[in-house]
Amino acid sequence: MIKVGIDLIHFYTPQVYLDLAELAAVRQVPVEKYTVGIGQEKMSLIDPYEDIVTMAAEAAYDIVKGREENIGLLLFATESGVDYSKSAGVYLHALLQLNPHCRVLEVKQACFAATGALLLAKDYVTLHPDKLALVVASDVAWYGLNTPGEVTQGAGAVAMIVSVNPRLAVIEEGKAIVENSKDFYRPSYNQVPIVDGKLSIRSYKELLKQVRPDKPLKFVCFHMPFATMSDKASEVLTLPLSPEILMATKAFNKDVGNIYNGSLYLSLISLLTTYPNSLANETIGMFSYGSGATGETFYLIMQPQYDKVIDKKVFLSLVNQRRKADFSTYERLMTGYEHREKSLNFTTTIPNSKHRFVLTSIVNGHREYLKR
Repeated sequence: MIKVGIDLIHFYTPQVYLDLAELAAVRQVPVEKYTVGIGQEKMSLIDPYEDIVTMAAEAAYDIVKGREENIGLLLFATESGVDYSKSAGVYLHALLQLNPHCRVLEVKQACFAATGALLLAKDYVTLHPDKLALVVASDVAWYGLNTPGEVTQGAGAVAMIVSVNPRLAVIEEGKAIVENSKDFYRPSYNQVPIVDGKLSIRSYKELLKQVRPDKPLKFVCFHMPFATMSDKASEVLTLPLSPEILMATKAFNKDVGNIYNGSLYLSLISLLTTYPNSLANETIGMFSYGSGATGETFYLIMQPQYDKVIDKKVFLSLVNQRRKADFSTYERLMTGYEHREKSLNFTTTIPNSKHRFVLTSIVNGHREYLKR
């Protein structure tokens, strides 16, 4: 039987962050409400010259390089789309210089879309074993200033190459569930989501209960809109995770924040990077949740040499070498982001930084990018 799964994985998060202790001070709430109650310590902030396309390109570039001609499918999962018609993947396709015969689609179903895309990519590669599929998840979680969801914001992207005989992990499918829920939604006329937090947590746990693994697993990663959601989810399993493993699965998420579609896969990267022992030949359960609501559990069978195709130092540097912003910078960046996303025309200043991809302008609604 043909083996298909994740051959390579990478991620990117903006290189500016807000310490949530500072947000707590300004909002006059106990810092423990953020750091203990929801388990978040920092949130990544998007720069004026970044968007979901540049983040996706930064995440994908290193794993795509040298494989451009073999990628037959690009699936771009996001709920932060830049156009109601044109896929953000078309912009990404051009930036990565993929072959012109590649199929490109944008996929949407709240935070579940990346998992749906990954499993569709698995099916595609099974039918086309000589091809590769590129799956990207890129989002900006933005709820507005001084709102109940403000502390669960963040930004980032995850990219995965799907292939036969993968070097990282073989995918084994599990069980999916769909139930119509009103827990989280963003009508087309709204700039930010409308959230029923209590209903969303309840819906998440109810769907997990219906598709959770039949047998206890040592390792499980969860979709994580905030870090302590993993603790709540672990309690639903037939055997909760150990504190050490639970901490490894959320180490990056608590410092990056919510990145919607990429959150589950950031948790996987966090586990691969921070867990001190080898994960070779281990089975990792993966639970994906998307408001509205969809849930799915699937499994990753880690390959013997998985650690040869990830760079833990690079992963750690992306999280640990960011610049700290003060509260006024946070307000300026996020107010600027909201203004830009509503603009027909917009011009940015090209930064003196290590960014390989930047948004230079929006001209009559068309986004212009520069690869450096």
